[in-house]
Amino acid sequence: MPTSIFALACALVLCGLARPASAQQGLGSLESLVKLGEEEVKLQALSASDLPDLNQDLISGKARLPSGLSADKTRISQDRDIDPDAYIVGPNDVLQLYIWGEFDQPYTLQVDPEGHVLIPTVGSFHISGLSLTAAKERLSTAIQNKYPKVGISISLVSMRFFTAYVTGAVINEGSFTIHPTTRVLAIIKQAGGFEDRLPQIAVPRQGAGGAPSRNTARRSIQLIHRDGTSERVDLDMFLATGDLAHNPYVRMGDVVHVSFRQHSVSIFGAVNEQGEYEFRPGDTLGDLVTLAKGLNRSKPLISAELWRFQEGAEQAEVIELSGDNGAMEELDFETIRHIELRPNDAVFIRARSLWQSTHSVVVSGEVAFQGRYRIEPGITRIKDVVAAAGGLTDAASLIGARVIRTRVRAAGDPELEQLQRLSEVAGLTSLDAEDRAYLKTKTREEKGRVAVDFERLFMDGDEQQNILLASGDVIFFPMQRHTISVSGQVQRAGLIDYEPGRDVRYYIAKAGGYLHDADTRNARLVRVRTGVREKLKDNLLVEVGDEIWVPQKERIDYWVLTQETIRTTTNILVLAGLALRFF
Repeated sequence: MPTSIFALACALVLCGLARPASAQQGLGSLESLVKLGEEEVKLQALSASDLPDLNQDLISGKARLPSGLSADKTRISQDRDIDPDAYIVGPNDVLQLYIWGEFDQPYTLQVDPEGHVLIPTVGSFHISGLSLTAAKERLSTAIQNKYPKVGISISLVSMRFFTAYVTGAVINEGSFTIHPTTRVLAIIKQAGGFEDRLPQIAVPRQGAGGAPSRNTARRSIQLIHRDGTSERVDLDMFLATGDLAHNPYVRMGDVVHVSFRQHSVSIFGAVNEQGEYEFRPGDTLGDLVTLAKGLNRSKPLISAELWRFQEGAEQAEVIELSGDNGAMEELDFETIRHIELRPNDAVFIRARSLWQSTHSVVVSGEVAFQGRYRIEPGITRIKDVVAAAGGLTDAASLIGARVIRTRVRAAGDPELEQLQRLSEVAGLTSLDAEDRAYLKTKTREEKGRVAVDFERLFMDGDEQQNILLASGDVIFFPMQRHTISVSGQVQRAGLIDYEPGRDVRYYIAKAGGYLHDADTRNARLVRVRTGVREKLKDNLLVEVGDEIWVPQKERIDYWVLTQETIRTTTNILVLAGLALRFF
């Protein structure tokens, strides 16, 4: 027996001595690939000689990983440790055999294209298609039968790359190079993703002018194996639950086939993602809620309805799933989650409206404590909130204070939007006088501003101005201004100290008077109290905070004006000549 062990040791040593030349060749090819830098390198079959230094110091934990292409192939990303019982061995997998006893010798075993590995002095063994556990047992048994007194360790050190296929409703059908830890979702992404993710402007697969692609069946993906067996993969359920059982590994030669959706069901209401989902026979209401990312529990559930279309009928039957819930008691979803669904069913799960809603307003500007304050709709008024905010500061201005109702501000004005679009296309001349006036007024107004006179409220105690507040209101108290703003075509535009009882003439004089190109006809006095623009007149009394605005005259291009006048005159003369001819 010692002679047999010695013979095995010699054979392994001789194999180790015979390898350096090929190893050097492999290393040389790797070095040439490294010199390519960032250029793309096609995947090539990994041979044993492409693993320089991998055999050395393996047990001591000092194995040096190779560099270049082979390094990329030995560093395959994994989402978990390899399960030896589930991992299927195949061509180009690399195993590390270590034998110890009277001698220590590591040896690299690579599965050849026919699925065999060769162990010198022991034999050749077909292990492709076996689980990693079964392959280790087969090899260990064979070695132990011939050399019963040696210790043996076998491990997987490099996973292979192989080909699998994706067909059906994906952007790029074909074959793809993957590794044993590639899952269905990953290879579909390699294929460009599902076909219904194509942009609308893309040419559909049915051909130019065809109908847009239908929804793909993400819950009915077929994973077809080489032995003819197949699995049905539910990627939507994987994305909803994170359960990897719904996103299995792809094996060598597998075909991943994506078809189009046959049937759908819908769910709306108190779920996290409302919408339409693919239907599979046997689906329950619980499955549909899971696909919709679960129930939205922010409000108590009070009812559930199932709208079901009978075959050949246009009207849906409404089935109350929660029974008689006139008392608005909370719905126990667990009692109905088992209900089986049918194609085209629609489920509505309703929650209690305004449940524990927090109504608040924002107070800003010159108050002691700015911020958000809770209100009770129908009860809380302006003075209540100002008191809660610590009252007004000495610098608060009542003239420019305002309440903005944000709900109204956010609401659209269809009439105004239509007039704006029309004026952009055809110009203001296409509008009649009433439409132009409406457009002018609406574009200037401060939308959502509530009519409140804060001076009468706080100085005169007029409780009619103490309006009820609505959730979302904004109350703003600006700082007092002791100036008048004069802007535009004046000698010294800027701020001028306010003096009570003074009129426009006084402040224009203070600003140095008008410039030569001032358009006094279109000058305006903007009232800070109301925001109204008044035509500028010398005798108008100015209030603190008001603004005087003087625009510039429009410059006239007399050459263009002359051309237009000649053109218009010519047209009139031509029309007059035609009129005389006919009459």
